Amino acid sequence: MASAEYASPWHTVSAIATPDHIWDELSDDYQELLSPVEAHRAIYIDFEGSKDQEPALLGSLWAYGKTPTDDKLRCVHDIHHPSLKPVVGAVELSADDLKDYQQRFRSVEQSLNALLLLAQAQNRLVVSWSPHEFVKVVEHGLSADLFALFQRTYRDGKATAMAWLEQEERSVAKGSNTLVHYLDATGYPIPEEYGLRKTTKRLNSVINGVKKKGSYEALIASQKKNWENLLIHNFTDCHGLRHVTKFASAVLPRPDTAKPPPKLDPNGPEQPHR
Repeated sequence: MASAEYASPWHTVSAIATPDHIWDELSDDYQELLSPVEAHRAIYIDFEGSKDQEPALLGSLWAYGKTPTDDKLRCVHDIHHPSLKPVVGAVELSADDLKDYQQRFRSVEQSLNALLLLAQAQNRLVVSWSPHEFVKVVEHGLSADLFALFQRTYRDGKATAMAWLEQEERSVAKGSNTLVHYLDATGYPIPEEYGLRKTTKRLNSVINGVKKKGSYEALIASQKKNWENLLIHNFTDCHGLRHVTKFASAVLPRPDTAKPPPKLDPNGPEQPHR
């Protein structure tokens, strides 16, 4: 993948409905706005998969090290679909700010457990573009203790992005609440390989190819390219989400810096400070 200042991920909209009862268990904290420090340190995630099936892949990305910096990012692709095991490690992604890239074959439960324990140990939040996809998986993959940890560490990155767009008095209509809309609005360069609405087609191409031929090496060129582009797409979703969330959190007013509420004028209606 060609290096770029912002190497892209693009969000795949969840096609799995989330039962109402899980929202009853999830507090409103997940929509709290992220502070600049929280956004900088957060772990950003995105799942890829086919409709009504368990995720085939989980991407996660964060700035790592004792003093995390924007030019030292780690991306981990956990591969879940059993048919994709032969392609694990076959493609290596690179970008200027990506200093550590890993692929692992793990179950969804193993990935979620490791992710949340990492967030707890390093005092980080876990952020996705929208909670529906993640919450659906969490419902089936976590113990009661880890679900409680999820409640404390999870944030919906879209809430922070929408607050910024509202502050800018720009459209936040339903049709504009895609990650791609916010990537464009914040000047994030979307790579050509991103492939809007091509994720399922690419994924099925690789799965079917491996089932028939048994290895990555035996895949035809287009199937190999589909796998590489799928990984780039997911990386862009995570990387771009980090960019959007950091951008929005940096310009949103914080509670401790907000202007004081207007005082009441005893001789007339409430007057704003001038």
